[in-house]
Amino acid sequence: MRIRRANLDSRTGVSLDDARDPELVEGSPVYQQLDRRPACLFGIQIHQTGGTPVPLFSKLRLGKFFSLAGLTLLLVGHGSAQTSTTFVVGSYNIENWNSIERQGTLNQPKPQAEKDAVLNVIASVHPDVLGLEEIGTPDDLAELRAGLTGKGVVYPFVEYLQGADRDRRVCLLSRFPIAERHSRTDYTYRLNDQVTPIGRGILDVVVQVNNRYSFRAIVVHLKSKRTIELGDQAVMRLEEAKLLRVHLNGIFKSNPATKLLALGDFNDTPETLPIKTVIGEPPFALFALPCQTGKGYTGTHLWRFHSDWSRLDYLLASPSLSNDFVTGSAHIYEGPAAGVASDHRLIYAAFTAPAVVIAPVATNPIRRLIFTGSLMGVVMVAGVVAIVVARHRLLDPES
Repeated sequence: MRIRRANLDSRTGVSLDDARDPELVEGSPVYQQLDRRPACLFGIQIHQTGGTPVPLFSKLRLGKFFSLAGLTLLLVGHGSAQTSTTFVVGSYNIENWNSIERQGTLNQPKPQAEKDAVLNVIASVHPDVLGLEEIGTPDDLAELRAGLTGKGVVYPFVEYLQGADRDRRVCLLSRFPIAERHSRTDYTYRLNDQVTPIGRGILDVVVQVNNRYSFRAIVVHLKSKRTIELGDQAVMRLEEAKLLRVHLNGIFKSNPATKLLALGDFNDTPETLPIKTVIGEPPFALFALPCQTGKGYTGTHLWRFHSDWSRLDYLLASPSLSNDFVTGSAHIYEGPAAGVASDHRLIYAAFTAPAVVIAPVATNPIRRLIFTGSLMGVVMVAGVVAIVVARHRLLDPES
């Protein structure tokens, strides 16, 4: 993913891309007008309109230069720098990275070829924050993390959720610290007059991207379309969607401006009631980010028996977080390993965190004095050199 950033002149704030403007070509009228302006360096006029050089070191001009340099150092030494952060969040149902019955044999692990393909898919995208569905035991998760580490993909921070489903869990892997944990496995609903727990729970954490920016990540895996004896799978999925929406409403009522991303395998298509329930209504409605392949396809799950693609996986952003979404960055991974790894596809999108304030280089008074003195010397030398060069060029325009 390539993100184009503005190319600005640090002095004037004018786009350097405008250098291609024919009016700014050397020799043009506009260029000549600009060239006739009094030349300045650090705010000091170094030649008059007529071209007669002004003695730079006369009177108070040298003091003015060093005063400005000192002010610059004061701002640098005691101020702070700013930078923005672009980060990627993904969701991936890795199709039973666990030990279950396979081809009539109990307690069989996911085939190694499929595991390797999962690792290759994740390593190819390398999201900064990744929600996983259908992970097994803590040992299974440790195996997956070790495999990713071997490919140079390290996630130091983890939230793992054990719900009522003993075979398939959800987890979140993150390069950024997890500042708060609000996951729930105790939500229940009534099904056929029985109290029924939400199958995989609701994973809920606050991810701290930098010292000024965090967002709330919600990872879910709603009831599948597989028929079970306990009850109607469609009814169960809707009830779980309702529980999720109640959980989201509680967050937004506490803070309507919460930056939140609900992600995972919702096991239903966009037009269905469970998805509409989760998305909700204004003012707390979520926005489904438009994940698609390079060819514009939106299917994230392949029902292999029928060769049927459906959109079951989503990244749903709150109004506040949607403002940070990088337009055009929502994708469905379609690399060569995807078909082997899982019946689902990894989906991901990029977001931009606003500028982060970086603490001053030196906080100790003695170190700050040394730093400031050293930097002052550098600026003085650089300033003198720049002035001499500028003076030489003014006296000898052909050089």
